[in-house]
Amino acid sequence: MFFYFQEVIDTSGGCGASFQVEIVSEEFEGKRLLERHRMVNGALVEEMKDIHALSITKALTPDQWNIKQQESATSQPPSTTT
Repeated sequence: MFFYFQEVIDTSGGCGASFQVEIVSEEFEGKRLLERHRMVNGALVEEMKDIHALSITKALTPDQWNIKQQESATSQPPSTTT
């Protein structure tokens, strides 16, 4: 499985035992959220031996990620640089 970690946050205070992630993969296309999470957990089976907790906050297709980025860009207030 090939995916991109768009955001990885160590939520364990720096000890590397707990992470929160946003992941993008073309392989998520047509899959339900639970299936996507299972795919990620399956791909990280070796890494999970050293990780206490993995929170997948987003598991998106590239198209979903692009839409999210566009929505985020349009919801930003205009810059007021003087």
